[in-house]
Amino acid sequence: MIKLFRHIRRSLIQENKMSKYFKYAIGEILLVVIGILIALQINNWNENRKEVKQEQIYLNNLKDDLIGIIEAYNTANEVEDIILKQSNDIIEHYDLNNGFYNMDSIFPKLNDLTVRWGVTASPTTLVEMINSGQTKLIRNANLRQELVAFNEQLQLWSTNTINNNTNLVDNMIVPEIIKLGTLSLNGYSGEMEAIFNNYSYAKFIHSNDTSLSTISVEQLNNPEQKLNIINLINYRHTIASLQKGVNNGIINRVNELLKSIEIELNND
Repeated sequence: MIKLFRHIRRSLIQENKMSKYFKYAIGEILLVVIGILIALQINNWNENRKEVKQEQIYLNNLKDDLIGIIEAYNTANEVEDIILKQSNDIIEHYDLNNGFYNMDSIFPKLNDLTVRWGVTASPTTLVEMINSGQTKLIRNANLRQELVAFNEQLQLWSTNTINNNTNLVDNMIVPEIIKLGTLSLNGYSGEMEAIFNNYSYAKFIHSNDTSLSTISVEQLNNPEQKLNIINLINYRHTIASLQKGVNNGIINRVNELLKSIEIELNND
């Protein structure tokens, strides 16, 4: 092709057809420019196709991460539901028996109140995209902003949950219940142990000393201790209720994000 163009130019010059030569030269330049523009357009199209493909990969990975977050918070809610039920049952039993008596079925419920559940699931793909500057690949600006805002809010919620677990449950409630209850004799309820068996490798040991129950009942019915433990049970119920509300807020927001992601995936 290059030899052909060169031959045509040479012939025009030799025949002294300069006007035709200049027209031809301009045409040749235009042809080259058009070729370059077409090449650039094809290259841009290929790059856009790669970016769209990468966006699809990210969106699918985000979808998997968000589904995992929902599952994790649903498990956390199972724990909160057990604690809410147990604290209600303990207070009802206390009122019916005019104190902490006939406690064999209640001790495991009381021990359940020492449990708190932390959620470690995170949107790994989203964090990776934010850190690498790849959120720009998400073409829907609203979805992009919602995802970044969600990540910030999730970090805040996670930090608050850790602080609440440490300061309100571990430091305030757990020591008192362990001191007065019969964890070593009765352990946790069947519902709570089922959670442990599904999601952890915790192993429990128990004492056979039944006199521990008598000691615990005596301590629990000490007037000062009764007031203290009733207040702690109510407070534990409040913490669980608030935490479940936060968990549900996260689940609802994740479901909205999943709907938006599904729309984007279907659009392509």
